[in-house]
Amino acid sequence: MTAIQQPSTRLQYGERPGVPGMYLGLFHGRRNPKEQMSDWGFAGPVLGPLQYCHTTYMAFVHLHFVSGGDARTCCNSSYLEVELEVGENMIEFEGAYYEDWTVLVVSPEECRRPDYAFRSKPRTNAHQWHNNFSSAQSPKNT
Repeated sequence: MTAIQQPSTRLQYGERPGVPGMYLGLFHGRRNPKEQMSDWGFAGPVLGPLQYCHTTYMAFVHLHFVSGGDARTCCNSSYLEVELEVGENMIEFEGAYYEDWTVLVVSPEECRRPDYAFRSKPRTNAHQWHNNFSSAQSPKNT
């Protein structure tokens, strides 16, 4: 299976990337770090593909994008290296605060699947990466 090209718009957490690689997914978002949550919050962006993702002293998350185009699409940056701030145990990104995040590696099989014109019911391209990870860690019943 050949992966299709990633759209030129930034992906939201739960959407499948079109290109294999490493990504940072942000979720459980809020607009104010002091906001009392009665729900899970909102889904954030999926940033990548990345060459690396490195956290320093739980104060900064350093990202290095594979390409300048991805850095522009994801973070509106003209640099491959982008630094995200962590405060009050949340990543701050574009005025929102994300209490949870995950670094994930997307294989070619997990990439966005093409929308074929002949299908009467379109394919779903939604995927909950952290749910997938936790089930992969569970022992299988024999």
